[in-house]
Amino acid sequence: MRPLIGITGTRHVIPVAGTGPVLLGVVSADDYAQGVETAGGLPVVVPFLEDEQVVQALAERLDGLVLAGGEDVDPARFGEPPLAGLGTVVPERDALEMALIHALCAQGKPVLGLCRGIQVLNVAFGGSLYQDLGRQWRGHIQHAQKARRDHLSHEVRLAPHSLLAQLYGGQTRVRCNSFHHQAVRSVGPGLRAVAWDADGLIEGIEAADGRFVVGVQWHPENLWRRYPEHHGLFRGLVSAALQARQGASTE
Repeated sequence: MRPLIGITGTRHVIPVAGTGPVLLGVVSADDYAQGVETAGGLPVVVPFLEDEQVVQALAERLDGLVLAGGEDVDPARFGEPPLAGLGTVVPERDALEMALIHALCAQGKPVLGLCRGIQVLNVAFGGSLYQDLGRQWRGHIQHAQKARRDHLSHEVRLAPHSLLAQLYGGQTRVRCNSFHHQAVRSVGPGLRAVAWDADGLIEGIEAADGRFVVGVQWHPENLWRRYPEHHGLFRGLVSAALQARQGASTE
């Protein structure tokens, strides 16, 4: 049976005719679900739940989680005031994703963070972020590329023998796309940095104990069709989800 993989999405305002209040919904790009589907998983988009008990119940049903791209993380989550350059924050999304991260990690289930996902994953573990690279980072690489989403704009170096390198077939150099203005600053306890750009900016993190808790700053969901090596992240997530389910069934 395919493992059930939750995918978080952005908060979307749905305009309505007349004078009634706007409607709110969740939006998730098809590329995330199709990346999970083609890796053998059963994708489901996570709604914006507010009841903690319902969130916990959902976490118990899920076999794995993809934290998708989107809005900025509220800097209050890592003890900072909002600085110039901070974009839109959605506190209810931060709360939902952090609750899911803690719940799935406590159950030994895999989590994959993509772009914003690496950022919220790092903050959930107690790390911090650069709120705006243009103001807080002196690197030279462009991180908000002007090319199409499946263009490989710059290279990242992967730590040898890391889980991330294994997911890329043992490669220690990969090219990726780039659509972000925030990034990991200090790595949260229990995580370790495993990917960097040429300027030394952290581009990938993973659990220090070897569990499948992985975050990357790029968008592999936009790349795997043209560059199959990027599909390894989704295949690894689904494989880890199956292993976690089998382990739970034998306890």
